[in-house]
Amino acid sequence: MTALLLALYLAAMLAIGLASRRKASAGESAFYVADRSYGPARGFVALASTTTGGSSTLVCAALVWRHGLAGVWIDIAGAVGLAILGGALAGRVRRTGAMTLPEIAGRFYGPGARTAAGVLVAIAEIVWFALLVEASQAVLTAMTGLPAVFALVVSAAVFIAYTALGGQYAVVRTDFVQYGLTAAGILVVGTAASFAAIGGHFSPPAGSLAFPVSATLRWPDVFGWLVLVGLPHVVGGDVWSKLLSCRDERAARLAAWGAAGSKVAFGAAVAFIALSARQKGLAVASDAEALPSALRAFAPGFFGAFAAVALIATMQSSADAVLLTAASVSARDVAPALGRRPGIGAARVLVPLFGAAGLVVALGMREIVGTLRLGYSIFAAGMILPILFGFFRRLWVPGRDAIAAMAAGGGVAVAGRFFPALAFGLDPVIAGTAANLAVLLAAIARTRIAGRCPGDELTAAAGAGDRP
Repeated sequence: MTALLLALYLAAMLAIGLASRRKASAGESAFYVADRSYGPARGFVALASTTTGGSSTLVCAALVWRHGLAGVWIDIAGAVGLAILGGALAGRVRRTGAMTLPEIAGRFYGPGARTAAGVLVAIAEIVWFALLVEASQAVLTAMTGLPAVFALVVSAAVFIAYTALGGQYAVVRTDFVQYGLTAAGILVVGTAASFAAIGGHFSPPAGSLAFPVSATLRWPDVFGWLVLVGLPHVVGGDVWSKLLSCRDERAARLAAWGAAGSKVAFGAAVAFIALSARQKGLAVASDAEALPSALRAFAPGFFGAFAAVALIATMQSSADAVLLTAASVSARDVAPALGRRPGIGAARVLVPLFGAAGLVVALGMREIVGTLRLGYSIFAAGMILPILFGFFRRLWVPGRDAIAAMAAGGGVAVAGRFFPALAFGLDPVIAGTAANLAVLLAAIARTRIAGRCPGDELTAAAGAGDRP
């Protein structure tokens, strides 16, 4: 049953990619931002499906399984970030008329910063893709009778194909199917089956309902998740690509707020399913398999097969977005620094290449929470503060200092992940963000002492006249 449903789903996704190819081939605006055609509903589905991936489902369930209800902070952090994005930045991002996040960085700080931002975004997106590969592997291992590697390769080949063929048009069209499956599989089937499995009496093990902190997840951990996950939902390459695909500022704001609400709903549902599994004493091979194992145990037969396909769709709804983002920034923002300006044909080639690179990273990491922390650390510590500073003229710094801040923040965070002593006892993303901030503040102090008002020359290009 699972194999049949999965085959039907994959065939439908490939058909959507083929049907979108002609429209996406019209030019860069079509391929990268779907001709900026998203209204509020399409923007919401696109952004909600992108931000509801492995971290919102499998990683959230793993953390709740490990730490109790307090583990849901990973989804709350994302929702907070999206809410801030909708209230403070979504309209401004859309107003830039850019196609990528690094392009906006370039308008603030010059071509060197655009290239540096492009490299950082591409690396982070590849690591995030690796997270989704690992999450898909966990689903296939726990919920299907299919050979996991074979099923993973086939399913990955399909979403890589439709992304390369149809670009942003294919991504948003498949998002409608994928988000619908995800909502039905987790919010409806998952919660109803869990409720039935516990006989309608919710009483998880003692201490597992402790919130906002628990015995194993304390306030420093909460703050770490708010920085690690919350900030990339405020500033993110794949997140902003959806906003830049919206037809106007209002649609962008509503998309962000709607996605924030979706994040809360999925966090609550996943936490309920994971805690119900703990209440039932369900045995799982690893924390990462808590959600698929619970769905398999609680929803047998057709509903279990449907939930398995829904989880695969959840991973793909994010994986296609991160692959397209990695390809777009490489073609539009990194390649020009090498003296080349490839078109969408190059981006179509880069999509499978980056997919292969992400698979290699996944095989090397083999630990879903660790992969998530690595990907978010690179981006959160390296990119976010310089971009946020760029939107506020009084916080603007010279381009070379912005590049130095990106390098310092990302470098410290990555080094701290692999060599914890280099983070001085702090969460590596906190240490990296602190290093980034130190470089930026030093640059602001130096330029202000010199009596300069940097940023004036970029006012027109970056829309600084709209900044506070």
